[in-house]
Amino acid sequence: MSNYEMSEVKAINPKYTKKLQRMYKLDRKHSDTADAHGAIWDSGDFDEDTPANARLRARHDRELEKLFDKMDAIAEELPKRECQNFDACYKAIHGYTSTAVIYHI
Repeated sequence: MSNYEMSEVKAINPKYTKKLQRMYKLDRKHSDTADAHGAIWDSGDFDEDTPANARLRARHDRELEKLFDKMDAIAEELPKRECQNFDACYKAIHGYTSTAVIYHI
């Protein structure tokens, strides 16, 4: 993640800037982790029926859930307009909406 991308995510009210930047980092980590896990499972080398792979899938799901919960907790503290602004900035950078504020806009 570049500093340019971080600088493009700006809060309407400057007191929320750090929270938005933290949420942005978590969202990118969530996206990257989901992509990495998806690549593993889509490779066809894994059979979910085995106990070891079922545990691995559960661990991957928990990891994504923890990241989402952290983002959701930050979004919960922000006013709706900041969440909408975050999503607009995120969409301008990446071309799609953010997972972080999905329930807050």
